[in-house]
Amino acid sequence: MVGREEQLKALNGYYESDKNNLTVLYGRRRIGKTALIKAFAEDKSCVYFNASPAADFDMLAAFRRCAREQFEGLDTEGGYADIFRQINMRQEAPAVFVFEEFQNIVKADASFMGAVTALILGNLGERKAMVILVSASVLWVENSMVKSIGRAAYSINAFIKLKELGYADMVGMFPESDTRNSLYMYAVTGGVPGYLEAWNARENVKSNVCRLFLDEKGEFRKEAELFVKEEFRETGVYRTILGCLAAGMNKLNDIHAYTGYGRDKISVYMNNLIEREIAEKIFSYESGDSRSVRKGLYRIKDDLINFWFRFVYPYCGILDKSDAESFYDKYIAPELDGFVLEAFIKIAGEFLQIMNDAGRLAVRGEYRGRWYGKSGDVHIIYDNGEKAVIGQAYTGGKPVGEEEFARLEENVRTAGADAAQYFIFSAGGFEEGLSRRQDGSLVLIAVDDL
Repeated sequence: MVGREEQLKALNGYYESDKNNLTVLYGRRRIGKTALIKAFAEDKSCVYFNASPAADFDMLAAFRRCAREQFEGLDTEGGYADIFRQINMRQEAPAVFVFEEFQNIVKADASFMGAVTALILGNLGERKAMVILVSASVLWVENSMVKSIGRAAYSINAFIKLKELGYADMVGMFPESDTRNSLYMYAVTGGVPGYLEAWNARENVKSNVCRLFLDEKGEFRKEAELFVKEEFRETGVYRTILGCLAAGMNKLNDIHAYTGYGRDKISVYMNNLIEREIAEKIFSYESGDSRSVRKGLYRIKDDLINFWFRFVYPYCGILDKSDAESFYDKYIAPELDGFVLEAFIKIAGEFLQIMNDAGRLAVRGEYRGRWYGKSGDVHIIYDNGEKAVIGQAYTGGKPVGEEEFARLEENVRTAGADAAQYFIFSAGGFEEGLSRRQDGSLVLIAVDDL
């Protein structure tokens, strides 16, 4: 339960309260919803049902079988409300009802949410009950659920959305992993627990990528492809657009020029990708000359999908005829440091957020984002309206020196920020000249320091 302590505490708090509770727990696939539920329910009387898509009568029959298996002697001839009442009345401790992928029941049988609401309102017995509705369909929960369940939505007491683990939590899961391996692990998996479980922290990056992505039976060989198939009908179009984004075509005009798709069509598809949290539109910090800023940029938000479309998708035909290690050496290794940069920026951002919250930066400001300049980017900007703290990350084996720092200072001025302090994060260390300049206004942080 690394990184899920807060959510586990919240569920236990709802359970221990003196009121019935209906919680919606949701998050993308492999994010750790089932693991959280198991940890919560291990010492409780719990009805657990995973609802696969089916007709209403078949869904109810499956739930009846599940209930009989978990509660001996239960009369399961009735509907959901009858079964809820029986289970609730025979429990001394509060009963917990968990429905995974509950959207499949909602879509199949309108009576289900009526029964859940009756249970929460205390109409199916006087004993306390807790219902947890679980879903991997983030888009449906956030955009369609309320309309689908109607007045039953008023009975929901809490929403819990599980997100990817932060870098510090991920490192806590793999204390045996060295820092550089942890950085690459985070860059590829995005901190998604289900992906992290497949990663062997005792192996190097090449071994993991070959085993998981490149081997014919690798667990992630077709992961991104299957993800797109589950979410979209026109998979060919979405694959092409994601391939463009992964290749660095970050503007609608770039994708239009490459594909010939109309700009309006691309915008619709891009919005669909954004709604499903696969892609995102990125906005620049803008305080200086707006002519120096790159605008209208998009990128893939999901790290594993980004990795797959960056390194596997363009070479699928070649991969089928190559051995994994040779493919890695030729097509992945030369560009991997560039790919890892986004993850390193995210890690640096986590570090500076902690420092800012603790009041340990030169100025205590608000996170203002990133400056996307035509002459280069400024990765992290905190400011208080007058002064700013700047964070910049560098990957690769080359030490960062005074030349890189001078270029950064120039970009900061162009961005219109007045820097009071710089934090430079480097995976390749620092040149001696820059190290000598380190003081309160310039802080150098090597990857091992993280």
